[in-house]
Amino acid sequence: MSRFDTYKNAFPNARLTRSPSGVLEIAFHTDGGKLVFNGHTHEQFVDLFHQVGSDADNRVVILTGSGDAFMDAINPEGFDFFSPRGYDKILREGKKVLMNILDIEVPMITALNGPVLLHSEYGS
Repeated sequence: MSRFDTYKNAFPNARLTRSPSGVLEIAFHTDGGKLVFNGHTHEQFVDLFHQVGSDADNRVVILTGSGDAFMDAINPEGFDFFSPRGYDKILREGKKVLMNILDIEVPMITALNGPVLLHSEYGS
């Protein structure tokens, strides 16, 4: 079981706040502005959603973004597109993040703050 105090500051691209009643807000960002998705966030969000789903004190999850877009920019940094091992890592992380989102057993609301041009499934 996860505890909020152990993971609330663990994700550089997700600002997490939780009310005393258990309403968790996750705001995606890059340096406080809109999220620029890359290989590091791809890996990071696998653990983020696992921690959120493992915390029994979360009662509701609100997922949103920062700046003028929810997720509309991508940077190849951190991705290995040039080897079979790199593609396998991307595939495994992609499947795992979706399974971890589905394992969040409380209501999850997405507040889209702007365009979603990639990974719209995060908000489904």
